Amino acid sequence: MREQYFKHRATFDFNKDTNDIGRPFFWNKKVEDNHFLNLLYRKSEQQFDELYKYHLQFFLSEYDDATEQEFFRYVWEVIQDAIAQLRHKDRYTSSHADNFRSKFHLNRFSEYLQSIDEWNLGRTQAEIIAEKEGQIKILKEQVQRLMDERREAEKLDTDYPINIASGHFLTVVDLFKKIEALKVGDKELVFSQMPITWAKLISRYFQEDGEPIKLDRVRRYYPRDAGNPSGRSSAIPSENQHFNIVPAKRRQVKIKF
Repeated sequence: MREQYFKHRATFDFNKDTNDIGRPFFWNKKVEDNHFLNLLYRKSEQQFDELYKYHLQFFLSEYDDATEQEFFRYVWEVIQDAIAQLRHKDRYTSSHADNFRSKFHLNRFSEYLQSIDEWNLGRTQAEIIAEKEGQIKILKEQVQRLMDERREAEKLDTDYPINIASGHFLTVVDLFKKIEALKVGDKELVFSQMPITWAKLISRYFQEDGEPIKLDRVRRYYPRDAGNPSGRSSAIPSENQHFNIVPAKRRQVKIKF
């Protein structure tokens, strides 16, 4: 065990807001843990983190081979010993209320320590096992959900994509873009929030002359902002626009009586 873990108050230092432990005059530095507890009782829960890190930085700077794990373990033992002592105090004394408040305060600081415990030093083996089992259960549920989603996605896969005649890839893209522009009344017939969805549809379910169509080949015709396309975007050349989609004429049905 080290000779010193906490930063001591300097002699004649009467600052009431200091994080240093001890008294302005002479005091027994061999019981610095008790002085740390006395200081902790005067700190609010919002000041726990500041207090812990203040003395941690001192400890790490005081010894070349010091680690936070060692400091954490020491502070944890100090707090747990103090809580254990308070639990055995006589309830039927005039100091019971103060003891209860002190125990409550130390328990809250203990909870703070558990929240930063990277080494599981403040938990029992049973608690660690229970947490790991809970994590394993969550991971199994996630794996099962992903497997279910994959099975559903595989139902949409096909070994027989739609084949486009050689040289007519852009003709098909032009037809999709014209379908995208169709309206029924004042509403769009089909709509996608992201234009890339159309590119993915063509790349996934179509081939040209039996060869796969790469997504990058299609996406240049579907800029994110159609009103302000980037320099990498392209328009369908007029020589590839072989078809127009026009509304069908409504037939009048004659009813004979």
